[in-house]
Amino acid sequence: MGSSHCRVCKRRLKNPLSIKLGIGPVCRAKDSLQKEFDFMRAQYEVLEHERGKYIFICDIGHNSGYSITNDAEYVVEQLYSLEEITDKTRIFYEDSAGIIDELLHSGKRHTGYKSGHEGVEL
Repeated sequence: MGSSHCRVCKRRLKNPLSIKLGIGPVCRAKDSLQKEFDFMRAQYEVLEHERGKYIFICDIGHNSGYSITNDAEYVVEQLYSLEEITDKTRIFYEDSAGIIDELLHSGKRHTGYKSGHEGVEL
């Protein structure tokens, strides 16, 4: 499988996971095969939290091949929709190799990565 356009709505896909699956996140949520895709999402555990200031999460889904780093868009969207983060919350994560970095975001959208956890003792 794999396509640069969603097999349902034909929109151009940008996310590597969506390209691999051939379906975008909006259509995937509506798709009757949703249960088939659920196991492929990054899984994380909230380790520490200071509401509105920072959240520290740990990658626990790396055995499925999908981790915080390669499905960061989903992780940020989930944290925002669950009201775990605000536009100003800093998101720190420990990846499957034990390295702690920061997920950058603008509210519910992932915007990049930053090495380390400057300014926050975790």
